[in-house]
Amino acid sequence: DDSIVRGETSKILIKGLREAGAIEVHSRFTEPPIRHPCFYGVDFPTRQELVSYGCGDSIKEIERDVSKIIGADSVRFQRLEDLIDAIGISENQLCLACLTGKYPTKAGHKMSLRG
Repeated sequence: DDSIVRGETSKILIKGLREAGAIEVHSRFTEPPIRHPCFYGVDFPTRQELVSYGCGDSIKEIERDVSKIIGADSVRFQRLEDLIDAIGISENQLCLACLTGKYPTKAGHKMSLRG
């Protein structure tokens, strides 16, 4: 997967790999964990439906918890700092709300409080 939102696709893929004989499955994702809904046009689910929501606070805890949820031996996400660096635009010019929970508008912040 290039991204993981609900985790359902990853669960199916990992289960299939194990059924095909994989001894270990290690998942790598090319973005940081999505822990907050998007209110700006991307159809992300409520935060309770996000696989990374409710997992530990540190990236290592999130990776550990998500690996258990999707059935992988390990999970690694791209670090937020590395994503920002790769984009080459300053953090204050990017919308990172789905990754950080910091919404750039008052309306987004209000909607986030609803769950």
